[in-house]
Amino acid sequence: MGKVKSAIITALVVAAVLILSLFATISCPLNEVERYNSFISSIHMGSDLTGEAYALFYPEGVISPSDYWSVVNDEGNPNREEYMSGYNPHPTADAESASVFVENEQYGPDKALLGSVAKDAEIISARFAQKGYSKYSVSVVDGYVIKVSVPTNFTYSAFKGYDATARSEELTKIGNTIKYLTLSGELDLKNGQEDTAKTIIPVSYNGFETFFSGANYYGVGGNHVVQIKLNDEGYKNLNNIIGNLSDGTGYFFVGKTCIGLQLTYGENITGKTLNFQVGEASAKDYSIVLDSVINGNTLTNNYNHNGEKTEVIAITPSFGESAVVWLFVLLLLALIGAIAISVVKYKKLGLVNGLIAVAFSAIMITAILLTGIQLTVAGAFILVLGLALLTFSNFRVFEAVRKETLTGRTIQASVKTGYKKSLTTILDLHIVILVAAALFALICTGELAACGLILFIATIASYVLHWFTRFMWFVISSPVKDKFKFCGYKREVLDDED
Repeated sequence: MGKVKSAIITALVVAAVLILSLFATISCPLNEVERYNSFISSIHMGSDLTGEAYALFYPEGVISPSDYWSVVNDEGNPNREEYMSGYNPHPTADAESASVFVENEQYGPDKALLGSVAKDAEIISARFAQKGYSKYSVSVVDGYVIKVSVPTNFTYSAFKGYDATARSEELTKIGNTIKYLTLSGELDLKNGQEDTAKTIIPVSYNGFETFFSGANYYGVGGNHVVQIKLNDEGYKNLNNIIGNLSDGTGYFFVGKTCIGLQLTYGENITGKTLNFQVGEASAKDYSIVLDSVINGNTLTNNYNHNGEKTEVIAITPSFGESAVVWLFVLLLLALIGAIAISVVKYKKLGLVNGLIAVAFSAIMITAILLTGIQLTVAGAFILVLGLALLTFSNFRVFEAVRKETLTGRTIQASVKTGYKKSLTTILDLHIVILVAAALFALICTGELAACGLILFIATIASYVLHWFTRFMWFVISSPVKDKFKFCGYKREVLDDED
């Protein structure tokens, strides 16, 4: 390869890697009101980096201290005496230090409320398990209150307040998700969107949910769909029921809450399924709660007067406010360390490996952004492992080539033989890691599944870039006369060459 062609290819590759890296890492203001947020600052973070949001759910008959004292301290409130005599403080008898207040008829370990709240918490937890959060928790507090905690899902720009709109949008999504996944009651179809609307399913059908076998979500081509599967009875009767309405329209309810799916005669039914196209977040939430209710997993109690706005409280991340910055710094140091070691060991050839390492980092940032993976500290550790895998693969070949040069071979012959001898080891290593990563991504949930997916992508990127390293080695070193010096190798001089 000539010097000109080599220079052009090198310049194009370096420019491509540099541009991708700039878009991936550099944020900057565009004008007084707009800002470009880099790929890395647009990645959604786990609760250990940007905090979590939680909400408390009180069943009917249980109220918070603030609700209790707001009435008791108001001497003009007509319910004051009823509250003072009708509620027990819990868990202590001292009202001043109570965590909750429970109606007398509901209070006590022998009451059914404690058991029903615990059972509801299990159902809610099963619903949230389908959301794919890196981490979440559903727990019972003081026996009577359910606490739901999920990651805020902030990006770095939203977390730091660079994009206030994104921050509020994420909290709104969390509030909606928590609201829908904690809905109480059975599935119903009504002739209006108000909770006072009339049920349009005849009593003879023994419950609306008997029409269905399940629900699921799917997204394709930018469309997000809630798909409800009809059984034989539903397929036979549902369209006739809707068609008999004056306007041919019904609205789905879970308990007293309309969930925003409008069933129109002749439009939604495709074969034995009902299909509703809505926003991505709503589609996922609706499909989860509908599938839960259809399969008989309904909540026993009503919480926080179902249907009202859910109060979501965001709290500081477990690793501190600066956790994201420190994590990015550590990742940058890992990349610089890999490049520095490469240059020290292999001279200019180390710069080739350094270029590939930078490309790997930019590709992984882009891949995580595009796939929507929620990045956590564990996920960042997996990224470092992926970089280590790529660096090890290249170093393994470099050392194999070095050994060949010590036998007196030329660089061209040494490279060919070195790659050939290292192929089995490197291929087997990548296959084993790829299989393990796929198992984690498919079988596990939450953070483990996210880490598995990151490792899967990193392993593929490592193997492809390992071979791209050979190409760039050839391109960059092609015009160089002393290729041994370029690589930091020494050739053994044989006696017959003296």
